[in-house]
Parts: sequence; C-alpha cells; structure tokens
Amino acid sequence: MPASSLVIILAMVGYAVYKQSQRHEVVGSSRFRLAIIYGVVGIAIGGYHVPPNGLAWLFLGLSVALSVVVGLARGRYTRIWAEGGSVYAQGTALTIGLFLGMVVVKFALGTVAYFAGISDSGGIGEVLLMIAVMVAFQAELVWRRAQPLGARESSKDVVGVAR
Repeated sequence: MPASSLVIILAMVGYAVYKQSQRHEVVGSSRFRLAIIYGVVGIAIGGYHVPPNGLAWLFLGLSVALSVVVGLARGRYTRIWAEGGSVYAQGTALTIGLFLGMVVVKFALGTVAYFAGISDSGGIGEVLLMIAVMVAFQAELVWRRAQPLGARESSKDVVGVAR
C-alpha cells in the first residue's frame, strides 16, 4: 500500500472518529452525507477490483456483511435525544470502538487474503467503500430511531413547529 493511501485512510479514520464524538442534529435529508463522502473518496482513490475467484468473493461477502452488522450495531447504540425542538445524536465509546475495530478487521481480512493467495487486489478504496456501507446502515437506523422524537426531514424545516 502506498504511503499516500495510508495517509488518506488515517485522515479519514481520524475525521470519522472526530465526527462521531461530536453532537450533531439528526436531519433526514442529510443522513447519508458521510457515507457518500467515504464512497466517493473510496472510488476516487481506487484500489477496488472485481474479486478474481470464489474465495475472494466469499471474503468480499464477509466484508460487506461485517459492515452491515457493525453499522446496525452502531446505529442501535448511538446516543439520541431531543432538546429544544431538535433531535441530536452522538457516538459513544462503544460506537467509536466498533468503528475502529471494524477498520482493523478489514485490514486483517485483506492481509489474510493476500498472504493466503486468495486475492492481492484489495486496497484502500475497498476499505473506504466498506466503511461507507457501514455508515449508511448506521445513519438509516439513527434516522429511524430519531423520527419518533421529532427529527426534521430537511434542514429547511422550522424547528419546534408541529407537523
């Protein structure tokens, strides 16, 4: 992996941890913003290739499944509350730990696939795409949990006005 890719992944992981630790308003129309950012950067960086064999497809499937499961767990354990007519969310030590653990497992899966001769085509772009999948599932679950508390669909909605 080139040093530039390592710097990018470290910056993206640092940014994600920072964003998770900050309180933010839950707004439906922007819930997938972070997932889109990760997906676009993952595609722009490249490093994703079609798996060359059945075992590589299995590894990819496991990676996607892990992203979905971790995303749902993070969505379930993200702290959500209503305050002043808005609904807010903030990551917890558990959700941040799940995120960091998933990144480590993604790199471990790639390393195992490489040294076992299963696939040598995985890269940083693939890791970022898997993070995008996780963040998208988390965002959707947080949104669904926030709706009954009165979360706004759009940033143009007026805070505190009954719908």
